[in-house]
Amino acid sequence: MRNRLFFVLIILLTGMSTLTAVELSGTYDKNFTVTTEFNTVSKGKTLRVKKGATFVMTDAIVSGNIIVEEGASFIAPKDGQGYLVFSQGTHVEGIDLYYKVRVSDTLVFTRKFPMTLDEIWKSGNQQLIEMVSVIEFCYSTSLKGWISINEWRFMNPFNENLFDDYDMIFTKSASQEPEPECRSLIVKNKASVVILPRNDPGRRSPTINESIIVEAGSSLTGTKEARLELRNGAKVQGIPLYLFFDDKPVLTETFLSDLWTQREFKKRERLTIHYDSKLNGWVFEDRLYPSDLTDDVKKKIEKIKK
Repeated sequence: MRNRLFFVLIILLTGMSTLTAVELSGTYDKNFTVTTEFNTVSKGKTLRVKKGATFVMTDAIVSGNIIVEEGASFIAPKDGQGYLVFSQGTHVEGIDLYYKVRVSDTLVFTRKFPMTLDEIWKSGNQQLIEMVSVIEFCYSTSLKGWISINEWRFMNPFNENLFDDYDMIFTKSASQEPEPECRSLIVKNKASVVILPRNDPGRRSPTINESIIVEAGSSLTGTKEARLELRNGAKVQGIPLYLFFDDKPVLTETFLSDLWTQREFKKRERLTIHYDSKLNGWVFEDRLYPSDLTDDVKKKIEKIKK
């Protein structure tokens, strides 16, 4: 927690006379810039910014209400400046709030709050309530909203699908552990990518939700211990992907979409694949037998084997 919050709490609790916490409230229908520090919006008080006005905020501990009407602005003097903390029970309108969450050592997402503060306070989720009530926000000119100064690490506080629109794209050759999840894994620009095993063997293998796409001239291989997980229904393009059927490898290129509907595969949300250096391709770790497949799929496999 920043020193500013500490000092404001001391002021509020002890009534120190050497530093004065300025209480903000009232209605602003013209541009206004706060020049004081250690400000508050007290419980029961409302700060309202009317349409057409810009309110420039330095900092405030907010326990009351902030209402920014449509067509009004509530900003900081510069990008990355300003400081806001919203206490439990605070009501806010017209301000977009964002949080940062680290999902790996190298990847941080910036996400807009999927809930209003009112919804958070009423959620009954005490852990979430406590976490949100101590977030320190600064202003982001690119987002036109207030973003958490610090980040949550390896958490999913709102239970969102954080990787909905995240593609892991390789344009240069690399040997590395992938991010924990992505929409699509894409290798292009004639890059050669080698998938390494996860440093933490206790965590599940990286999940590909929609597709693996390896463009012509590029390659995607892996070490012996490396694993990837395909979410059921995922598409694979540009790499050999084998299925062991009756203990013999069969390329799945022409019937992969059918496999996801088969009895054993459709039960699974994810299926694991690994790289087989002897086959120079990736292989499903699950093996299937004639009794696991419909007649149509068995016919496709028999045609490939011939």
